[in-house]
Amino acid sequence: MKPTFSWDVVANWTSAGQIVTGLPRNIPESYVSDTWLYGNVRNGTMPGLSTMSLTGLFYLRNKDCKLLIDPTSGLPIRASSFIDAACGTTPGYDRQPDFTIGLTNTLRYKRFTLDFLVDIRKGGDVFDATDHFLTTHGLSMQTLDRNQPRIIDGVLRDGKENSANPTVNTIVMVPSANPSYYTNMSEELFIERDINWVRLRDVQLSYELPNGFLGSRSASVFVKGTDLFLLTNYTGLDPIVNGNTAAVGGSGGVGIDFGNFPMPRGFNFGIRMGF
Repeated sequence: MKPTFSWDVVANWTSAGQIVTGLPRNIPESYVSDTWLYGNVRNGTMPGLSTMSLTGLFYLRNKDCKLLIDPTSGLPIRASSFIDAACGTTPGYDRQPDFTIGLTNTLRYKRFTLDFLVDIRKGGDVFDATDHFLTTHGLSMQTLDRNQPRIIDGVLRDGKENSANPTVNTIVMVPSANPSYYTNMSEELFIERDINWVRLRDVQLSYELPNGFLGSRSASVFVKGTDLFLLTNYTGLDPIVNGNTAAVGGSGGVGIDFGNFPMPRGFNFGIRMGF
């Protein structure tokens, strides 16, 4: 005899991580050109980095990881070649999550069945290229304070930047008078670290119809919803992003968000019949 109520749970836990130990012919970096989509960030990797890392024309820093400031403009200086963002105890960017968990649940009560899938992710970085584009083009709310004078925290690149007493930046600049403050912003300011989420992937409620309904061997009606709930610390639209198609090889464009739409909510209902 079947119990009146039952709850079955299937859990899938995944964790992966790979480090590049060397590249052919001692080349300094390997990257997939199809991921060089916007700005100067790509899924590049170097020896010692994760296979899911990001490289870019990031800001230069001194030995103490302080920003290097141009003495003539008061703006940070960007690298002229693609580099890793690691500095001191700060690791480089890594799009690989620490782990993911999928919880498939099935609850049954008499003729009713409720199925739902909970998707959990811990860690992994996401590049919000959409926000970078809007900011560098003056379309973001972040640019509303463009008339506010400011001093960028860092040290001048005057030859003493790696000495015991580097020159602290005291140059006052106003973004509205020097648009390079926004137009030359490094993409690293828009790479969000350690992105987590809990989302309700699918939920379906079914009702088993009486035996022989309309001459069928089995029949049920159901209503189903997809992507109805998302809890995340990502400030963009949706952290499930891929800057390219699944056809791109290597580590692909996962974690690169440029013009991506969030996962849409979906609803459908129907009837299933077996004869």
